[in-house]
Formats: sequence, structure tokens, C-alpha cells
Amino acid sequence: MNKVILYIKDADNVFQQVDLFEDETISVTSKIQDVRDISKVFTDFSQSFTLPASKKNNKIFKHFYNYFISEGAFDARKKVEAVLEINYIPFRRGKIFLNGVKMKNNKAYAYNATFFGNTVTLTDLFGDDELSQLNLSSFDHDYGNSQVQTGLTTGYFSESIIYPLITHTQRLYFNSDDNHNQNTLDGDLSYHNGTHSENVALRYNQLKPAIKVKDIISAIETKYGIDFVDSDFISTTPMNNLYMWLSRTKGVLGGTEGAEDKVKILEDWSHVSGNTVVSVSSNGQEVTFPSTTQNLDYKVSLTITPSSGFSTTQYDVQILVDNNVVVNESNNVGSSTHSYRDFKSNLQLKPIKFIVKTSGAAFNFTPSLVAQTIDIEVQDSENLDCGGQLSVQSEVIISEEIPKIKVIDFISGIIKMFNLTVYYIDDESDSNYGEIRMIPLDDFYDDNPKIFDITKYVDSSEHDVESTIPFSEIEFEYQEPKTLLMKQHKESFNHIFGNEEFRPSDVDRGKPYKIKVPFEHLKFERLFDDDDGSVTDIQWGYSAGDNFKPDTSDDDAGGQPSANYEPVLTKPILFYGIRITGLTAGNGINYNTGSDNDELFNYWKPSNTNENGTSTTAPAFTINFDNEVDEWNLTDYDGETNSLFKKFYQTYIEDAFNAKKRIFKLTAHLPNSVLLNYSLNDRFQIGDKVFTINSIDTNLKTGESKLELLNVL
Repeated sequence: MNKVILYIKDADNVFQQVDLFEDETISVTSKIQDVRDISKVFTDFSQSFTLPASKKNNKIFKHFYNYFISEGAFDARKKVEAVLEINYIPFRRGKIFLNGVKMKNNKAYAYNATFFGNTVTLTDLFGDDELSQLNLSSFDHDYGNSQVQTGLTTGYFSESIIYPLITHTQRLYFNSDDNHNQNTLDGDLSYHNGTHSENVALRYNQLKPAIKVKDIISAIETKYGIDFVDSDFISTTPMNNLYMWLSRTKGVLGGTEGAEDKVKILEDWSHVSGNTVVSVSSNGQEVTFPSTTQNLDYKVSLTITPSSGFSTTQYDVQILVDNNVVVNESNNVGSSTHSYRDFKSNLQLKPIKFIVKTSGAAFNFTPSLVAQTIDIEVQDSENLDCGGQLSVQSEVIISEEIPKIKVIDFISGIIKMFNLTVYYIDDESDSNYGEIRMIPLDDFYDDNPKIFDITKYVDSSEHDVESTIPFSEIEFEYQEPKTLLMKQHKESFNHIFGNEEFRPSDVDRGKPYKIKVPFEHLKFERLFDDDDGSVTDIQWGYSAGDNFKPDTSDDDAGGQPSANYEPVLTKPILFYGIRITGLTAGNGINYNTGSDNDELFNYWKPSNTNENGTSTTAPAFTINFDNEVDEWNLTDYDGETNSLFKKFYQTYIEDAFNAKKRIFKLTAHLPNSVLLNYSLNDRFQIGDKVFTINSIDTNLKTGESKLELLNVL
């Protein structure tokens, strides 16, 4: 019999050994991916068990049963850190969830608890937080014609921010014929030696920025104090040049079509009078209260005073604490004051910044700030000011433009796209101990697995053999498409571009199994020259729907309807950014500089593949689940594109659907030399047969384990 030891971290962040009932059984189930539920990542978990209401345990779970006590009571709404040991050797690290307490004669008798492995803490950490709550302020930047041109041709912040050639309303085409009606038809990217009217060229406010996915993941790691240690997968292919399009609203950046917002983070705060209460960040945008042991409240009050001539301009004000909006007051007119007050523990050392928005043509104003520390008897304050002006050129605040999606849904979507497995590293001998690994499932099973011969520990008196196939087919899906090219593809081919259906022959058991990611997908278009039919080196994306919106207003050229469609708000869009360079004169992009035209010879191409490939060699990765015709090379590579299914799912799924594959259910009394050393990517050998592990349910006291094993073919 084993001695099982449980440690729980108390309110003072000290691990305390918990008293256990002598006859209590703690069984832990370990599995990381179940062949019967392939889209989910699992963690260790236990059946609920009971703990005696001993003096020691009562101290750890203090006052839980006294619901009228709040200060110092155990908070059962949250999991607490825990360690399970077998004979004082660590077995699993994770968290304990207190389910309840059993009372006898009005006294606590026993506590009921459940153990969870550390991977599940991702859900606890993220909660319902959205990507907009991440600190991405280091990527904020000015927004205007010249800034967008730089973002389109070069990018910002070492290419973490780019402006891909994806338009929300303007439909693009290329016609090098100097005799066509070049002054009227909107969206012509052909430069025409500068004689082309700038009114029909690419306009800067048709583009929106994109941010690298790996920078979003890095911000998640920073905010939640975690580390996804497999940097090779996240930082290199296939994710190095994977981007998310920053489109939170349809139409122009920051607003709806025809109502572009001007946004400004108030900056260059400087001390005016009073005692110094806050510090100002190096970029001048954030103020921070220092740490203190005093029992204080903190308060900031921002006053906006419009300049002469702007007294009727409407504007919005936001106050953000640690990048979370705590004040959001809209439609202000004239002078207004906006305040936020909170206790020191919620504000000290947390950056506070202030944002002003308007959809008017311009807005000049004077901002002033009062920062205060407030005690019952003592009040201290500091006055600060900065400049304030909003015109056509505004600022891109990444947290304001990032699509509306929860952090957990974003991470889950990445996991499903690339069939990743996520697990906590609890081996103290591992250099990455205490961190979280996120790698493709095939790589996990190939990561130096050990083989344990458990033949002599298996109960050979009986075992069950079952089929691995609980479903007849697997469907891989993006969100329902709203954009024009995606809808046209569906109408033409009765198939949603980028989706996949795996339908093995001669399988008719179960229902279809669906793997659906929270992202929408775009089909991109490589442009042909309408003049001679030659292919250009320009590929673009269109985020408009199938509602045609002609503009029949007259102009100097006689007025013909423009071929633009109504913009739509999509679900978050992921794509690969590929920088195209060296376009030649006459083959570049006609760009409206505001007063003239420029021909651009470099641009960021949006793509569903991570590289261009050749006419005979497919790109290394594509984010289509299935084999599609490559939009750039216009070939399907004989059905051998490196799709998400082929690269990350095919090996595992075809193995699971193999007619010889079985689940073996059996019982074994595993020794501690196995229990304390196996990993879920290891193999168990029974006789001359080798198996992978689907799940293990272990009684820690007796070592009896219920095994689900998959035969290796």
C-alpha cells in the first residue's frame, strides 16, 4: 500500500500537508487526447474525495461553512494550488477545488474536494477576458495616409504590425490600358504613368492593420504569468508570419463606413502644481500611483475643455487601468470632467491612461488631470496637463481595434487549427519545469517516448477490446463566411473554401464529428491585367459582402457606378503576411497620397500559405483545412497542398480509423517505478505488443490502474 500525501497552499502562500482519512481513496485520471474526442485537450483530474475536518484542515479551509464571515474566509469559488505525492515523491501538481463541507451536529465533519491538473488552470486564468484586455500598447501608432503607406510597404515594430492589402469596401482591379475610363472606375491599381486620377487609386482608409499572432500569444504570457515553452513552433514556421487582421467594426478603421473615428491617447503629461502623487511613463502616456502601505484611496479626474470653435463637437472619453476600460463616457459636448476612484490595492503600480475620440472633422481641446491620494483626514493632489488635438490623422490603439474574441477562444482556436496538445511540465528535472508546453500532437507522441514493460503487472483474467471509431466522419470548419469571394466559391462549388470533410470508406458507425474554429476565413484573389490578361504580382483580400452598393453620382468624367460592395463585419481573420518586393514600373500599386498618386513597388500580400511556393512545389504550410487551388500559383498541386489536415491531423486520424485499431481496456497493478515516471506520450509493452496510452485511472493508494491503451500498428 502506498502512502498518499496531499499539500494545499494556504492563505499565506505556504504549502500545508492535509490530513486524510485512513481509508479514503484518491483516484486520478490522466489523459491528454482521447481518440473518441479528438478536438479537446485533457488534463489530470480526480474523482471527488473527502478530507476530515481536523484541526489542521479546518485551519486551511477556515470559516468556509460560516457564510456570514467574509474577511479571511476560504474562497471556494477559486481553485487553490496543490501537490499530490506517493510515498513523499511528487506525483502530480495542480489545483484543488473545494466542492463543499459535510456538517454533523452543526460542526464541520468532512470536506469534499476534487483535484485538477495544472493545464486546466488556463481556463481559470483567462476566464471571460477578451483580447482587448491584453497590453498591446507598445504597438499603438499614428494613423494617416503616410503611416498606412509605410505599413503597407514596410511594416512597423520589426514587422509585428503590417497593413495587408485587404480592403473593406473598395473593390480592386488592374487595367494597364491608358484608353479605358481611368478617371471614373474606382479601385484601379494600375499607375498609368501618373496620369491616372488619384480619386480611383487605392485609398489609405480602405486598409486596416494586422498584428502577428505570436505577439498576441506573448502578451497573453505576460498578462497571465505563463510561458508556452515550445518557441520553435510559435516563433518559427508555421506561425512566424501568421497575422490577425485588426477589424473590430465594419468599414473604416475605428467606426462604420463614412464615420471614421479620430482617436488620441493623451500624452506628454507634465507636472503643473501640487505635490508629486504619480509618476509618468517614458512615453508620456501613462500615470502610475506608487506602492504604499497606507490605507488610501486613489483618484484621477480628467477635465476636457474644448477650444474656441469646437464647443458643439461631440467626443468620447475613456479611462483605462492596466489596459482595461474602467470609464467609458460617450457623446460629451462642451467642458466635461471624468473621474475614477478605487482602493490602493486595485490601483497602485497599475498604469492609467486616457483616450479621447471624435467622429468630427477635427477637435481641438485642452486636457487637465488631477491625481489624488485620499485618506480619511489627509488629501494630497497633483495637477498635470498635456496638449490635445484631434484631426484627420488619428492614432491606432491596438486594444481598441482587435477583434472581439475571448482569450480562451483564441487559444482554443489555435490549438484546433494546428492540432496542438498543451500540458504542464511537472518534472522537476526538466529545465522547463513549471511551464506549459504547446506543440503539435504528432510531435508530442514522437518526443523521445519511453517503453515500460508492464506485462507482469497486468490482470490477465479479463479485458475488453473496443472499436476506436465512435463517429462516421470528421468535419473541419471555419465560421460561416460573409465575404463576397467566399460566398461565390460556395455557390460555384457547393463547398466552403478552406473547410475539410474526412470521410473514410466503409465506415458507417456513429455521427459526424465537427471541429470548428472561432475564426472566419478569406479567399484571396491574384489580379490579372484586364488589358491583356497577363497575371500581376498583386494579390488582395476583400472584406465586403454580396450586397452591391453602386455610386451613381456624377463627376468630371461623366459618372458611372463604382463596383464596390457593402462592407461586412467578419469573425476574426487569420492570414499569412508575405512581403512582395521589387515590382517594376507600370506593374506597381497605384496609391492615393491624398493630393496625388504614388506607385508602390513593395507591399504586404495577404495569403493562406506561409510562402509563395512555385508552380510545381507547394508552400510548406497553408491554413486551409483541405486541398484548395493555391490563389497565388493557381494550382492544387495534384491535391497535395500542405493543408492543416495533411500536416497536423492526417497521421493521427488515419491511424485511429484503421480497421486494425482497437482500444484495449484492462486492469494493472502498476508499481511506483512506473506511476512516478511515465508520461502520456510513453508506450506500455504487454508481451510482444506495444501500446500508446489513451487514458489511465489510478488508485494512488493501491496502484491499481484502469488502462485504456491503443495498439501500435
